[in-house]
Amino acid sequence: MIRELRRKFFHILFGIILIILIYILGSFLSLIIIGSMLLIGLFISLLIMNKIHIPLISKIVEKVERQYEKKLPGYAAIMFFVAAIILLILFYNNPILAIASLMTTIFGDGIAAIIGKKYGKHFIINQEHYKKTIEGSLTLFLISTICMSFFIPLNIAIIAGLTATLIELLPLNDNLTVPISAGIIIKVLL
Repeated sequence: MIRELRRKFFHILFGIILIILIYILGSFLSLIIIGSMLLIGLFISLLIMNKIHIPLISKIVEKVERQYEKKLPGYAAIMFFVAAIILLILFYNNPILAIASLMTTIFGDGIAAIIGKKYGKHFIINQEHYKKTIEGSLTLFLISTICMSFFIPLNIAIIAGLTATLIELLPLNDNLTVPISAGIIIKVLL
């Protein structure tokens, strides 16, 4: 549980930094910075994969990485950067909608994982490296919907939140699929 709390702390912290970056700088500069961060992240991941120790970064990755993600260090962060880039392109003229979509992963998924692990008793999926509970999924839906409703109409936030929650149940990388699925719903319904 401590590892997951650390992981979600970094998840939410970096997400907030990304939201602030997009809000202040807009789409163009954010794309350049996030694209650069993605390339740097891939480079660092390759170094760590090749057993090259990078002070502080290697330690953080070791403390927050899930065991099954060790094949590509920083995989979750890399997928999150890819999602942010796709959403900034999709909502280039209105980056606030990219922010709304990213909130499903930053806050919804971040808090849902903690609630699901701590209080989850009713499993929807219960596999070795893939567990989903009703409590966690309900948290994802509620937090995502509330966060998005600050930026988009509530009815659209509900549909996007429900879609993100259902997509999160699939055995795909949720850092990529959850915000993009919410973004697609927002794009179609607005």
